[in-house]
Amino acid sequence: MKDGILFIFLAIFGLLIGTLFILYPAPPDRMLNIQNYLITVGGIISAFVIAYLSSKIFSLRSERDTQQMEIDKLSEKLTHFRKLLYYTMKSRDFWNNYDHIAMFKKNYQGLTYERLHEQSDEKDELAARFWTEETELALSTIDLYCAMETISGPVIPEPGYLSTWHINKAVSFDYSIDELGKFSAPCSLIWYYLEGRYAKYGQGHFNDTGIWEPYQSSVIDIMVKINPKYKGKDFHRTILAEIATDFQEFYLPRLLELTRKNIGVPKSLIRTFNSLLFIMLFGVLLPIILQSLNVRNSVNVFLTLIFVWATSLGLLEFLFGFYNFLYDEVSLRNEKKKGDMGVNS
Repeated sequence: MKDGILFIFLAIFGLLIGTLFILYPAPPDRMLNIQNYLITVGGIISAFVIAYLSSKIFSLRSERDTQQMEIDKLSEKLTHFRKLLYYTMKSRDFWNNYDHIAMFKKNYQGLTYERLHEQSDEKDELAARFWTEETELALSTIDLYCAMETISGPVIPEPGYLSTWHINKAVSFDYSIDELGKFSAPCSLIWYYLEGRYAKYGQGHFNDTGIWEPYQSSVIDIMVKINPKYKGKDFHRTILAEIATDFQEFYLPRLLELTRKNIGVPKSLIRTFNSLLFIMLFGVLLPIILQSLNVRNSVNVFLTLIFVWATSLGLLEFLFGFYNFLYDEVSLRNEKKKGDMGVNS
């Protein structure tokens, strides 16, 4: 059930029950029995909700452990891709206008891929000057280099970057959602210059196989780790473009999806806990406290009916959450069964 519908239903139910309690309240001599029923029912339901909540937490932990394994594999692929870009950026033979990169770094300090392609109302004077006034530098070379740098990090170590991470075979990174979100557009630009619009913007600027000789064995090994289909193949710009496309269309979206799922507490768990809190507080704890006090009949009636009203709402919210949980479980099982049938056929 959607959140809006559930909220409206609970509001109508709460208003209706509250109105009935105001118009037709139970007599004071029945309050003790109502409180006892409330404590008994509330205790039984609380025990069931705790068991259900524990089951969901265990299931969530198992699911996240499985997802984390896939996250680790995709993160490892991404790290290898960043290493591949690092070696490409460092290879003078790949860039026909390699000296332009140093000139760009000197003349346009602080200008990054994000600033070059930022879409905002505030004009970036340095980026505008680069795109409209620069005549000495090869724009395609600079643009592609900045895109690679956004993903791989700077060739010359800066604060926050490990200086030897590219040669450390055991290095691993936990990529944040913000980082992953920044990698997609640069991947598209790599394909754009090396494959999609290469004839117009890339030809003459980049060497198809220009990886520096000392890096070649490492690059070939990295390509195979990213995808075994590249085994036995040498580096080529079209392969780099293809890898960048795979990351933009498959690896990065999947890694971003799994990373989002594996952080934070699901809303369903928070709602279940809130239902448990309502039921235990208004259905068990407060009625026990009320029975321990000597209050006037009017106060006793009013508080008891409030406890019944709040406990009923908490129980209804839990029941709807439990229904959604069962519906999702059945849906997942049916999808898995269809997938298995598809594989077997």
